[in-house]
Amino acid sequence: MKKSIIPSLALAALLLAPAATSAGQDDRVERLRERAEFRREMRDLTRERFRARADVRRERMRLKNEFRWHTRDTYRGVHEHYFHAYRDTVREALRETRRALREAFRDRR
Repeated sequence: MKKSIIPSLALAALLLAPAATSAGQDDRVERLRERAEFRREMRDLTRERFRARADVRRERMRLKNEFRWHTRDTYRGVHEHYFHAYRDTVREALRETRRALREAFRDRR
């Protein structure tokens, strides 16, 4: 009985050893595929995050510029109004001064 068990175990080992090795390689290939897929997903997530950040950055810059333009336009409107009012007041004062000087010198003649 011992003589028949040893050759049958040797034969089984010869037949099962390549199957076990190929099964191990299949597991390795599967692990490599899973790793590659995981890396691909991570790369895609990174790209999406980068695009989202770029969109946020663009929107922030757009709002910042819009605020600047609005502030600049408002300042110009207020500044121009103030400037025109100041200029008109100075002109009116100069007219009054000229009128007063004319009257003063008219009386001298």
